[in-house]
This record gives sequence, C-alpha cells and structure tokens, in this order.
Amino acid sequence: MDIRKADIYILTGFLGSGKSTLLTRLLQTEKERGRRAAVLMNELGEMSIDSSIVPPGTPLLELLNGCICCTINAELSYQLKLLLEEHELDAIYIEATGAAHPIEVIDACTHPMLANKVKIKAVITHVDVMAWKYGKMSLKVKKLLKEQVKFADILVLNKTDELEANELSSLMKDIKTINSQAKLIPTTFSQVAPDLLYERSNISRGTDQNRSHDSSHGAHVHYDLHLHTFHYRLTAALDRVSFTNWIKTIPGQLYRAKGFVAFTETPGLFLFNYSYGEPIFERVPAQSFEPVLVFIGDDLDHQKMEADLLKLQAEPDFYNKER
Repeated sequence: MDIRKADIYILTGFLGSGKSTLLTRLLQTEKERGRRAAVLMNELGEMSIDSSIVPPGTPLLELLNGCICCTINAELSYQLKLLLEEHELDAIYIEATGAAHPIEVIDACTHPMLANKVKIKAVITHVDVMAWKYGKMSLKVKKLLKEQVKFADILVLNKTDELEANELSSLMKDIKTINSQAKLIPTTFSQVAPDLLYERSNISRGTDQNRSHDSSHGAHVHYDLHLHTFHYRLTAALDRVSFTNWIKTIPGQLYRAKGFVAFTETPGLFLFNYSYGEPIFERVPAQSFEPVLVFIGDDLDHQKMEADLLKLQAEPDFYNKER
C-alpha cells in the first residue's frame, strides 16, 4: 500500500537573493495544477515581513527569532509534523532564512517522525549574481554562500541582466567548480519556468557521499557569521528621500532590510525591501500590517540606528539636509 507523502521544496540563498519572489511564482503554479501547498518560513528576527507575499488561504507557519541551523532545527521538524496533521498537503515549501545552511534544513526534514510523511524533492538555491561578483562580505559569509551552492539541486542565478555575457559565463564556470551536478538557471526577477524546477522531481537523497555533512562547516548565525537582526516599530511617517539617504549611511555591513513603512508625501502603507542597491517600495493594504522595520547585518550599531530613526520620525527631512 502506497503511503501518501508531501513533496518538500527547500528554498535557500543569502539575504535579498530573490527567494520570496520565486516562492510567489511557485505557489501560483501549484494552485494552477490543483495541488494543495503549504509554506513554512524562517526569519531571524522577532517579526515576519516576507509572509505577506503568501496568498490568503495557504497554510502558513513561521519560525521566528532564530536560524534553522542554530536554535530551531527541532522546532522545524515539529512544525512540519503539525502542518501535515492539520492539512492534506501535496507540497510544502520551506523558505529558509538567508543565513541557513541547506544541510541543516535537510536534517530537520528527515527527522524519523517525518519519514513516512514527506519526501524532499529539491533544494533550490537562489544566487544573487551581483553579490557573488563583487563579494562585499566577510569571509565566513562567502563560505556560507559556497555551502548553499554546494548542497543545491537547482541553482537559480538571479539578476543576470546586470552582467555582461562573458561575466555570466565566467561566473557559471566558477559555480560549476563548486557544484557540477546542479541544474543552473540564469534569470532576472526570479522568472523561472516551473517545469525547469519540477522536472527534477525524481531526485534521490539516500547516502550520497557528495552530500556528507561536515559538522565543522561553522556557518552558525550570530556565533560565526555575526549576523544580527534589529527590528524597530515606527510610530510616525517618514520622508521617502530622507529615509533612502539614511539607509546608505548605516555603518557596518547591511545585508538586508525590509518592513512596512508610511511616508509623509503619500497616503497608505508600503512594503519596503533593500538588498545590494536601491530600496524597493510596494503599496500594501494599510489596515493589514503594522509599520515596522527589520535590518539584518554584520556589525550594525543598533543604538545609533534607533536614535537616527527617532530623529527621522521627529524631523522627516533630516537626511535631506546637507550632511
């Protein structure tokens, strides 16, 4: 007798690489195929921002204030079990925090209590080609990026429109030296034909020697990567230009920023995303979310950031002035 198992797709990739955009597209595809899909999201901070992209009616669980690879590995297994007990599912998409090591997520999904309930179909790693090209990050973060590439079944190379053809060719050769077996998909805005992902549905995990786990990989958030989150609840609207200028002055290494923000010059609430470049703002229903900002980075001065944000709310055009 065949036992019904839910397909698991693990989405990895460093902060701001485009995982959430891809997840949105995949959930739409599952709906069109008549399949029942759930989402499990992991965030480093105490609040979730990315969950706003999950369509209404989609079963959703969030693991907050910790990284799967450090503090909540067992919790992931338990939450997967709850999802399967409460819903009849065809697929579960796990969007891991950008600081997670893929093998740790795989470990959690292969807990004995899940053995007859799920099957891991693919680890899909998002690579921000511009972040890879310039490498403006610590050595430990670079090591994590390579680990995320190494353990992928599918590598989505995002933002390739920003590279010259010879640069993309060189980058792909570089990545193939790390993982020669993964399927490489160059794209922009995470526009991937779903068939390119699902055609590898026969991936088998078993005892593949190439996937043996070295416990000394040292990719644990906070302790080694020095990635910390700072979240701040806004009580007043901000000036968009001043806020954008301020972000560019934040000392330390800011890998990711996101949140819900109200602006003085226009009504409504906006979803804010920032990674390796200019901020992106998208209008959202104001009544659905609370204004809040979340920052993820290395060596960030949280006290100064809080003082600056208080100043920005009290004097919105503060960072429009001559600095």
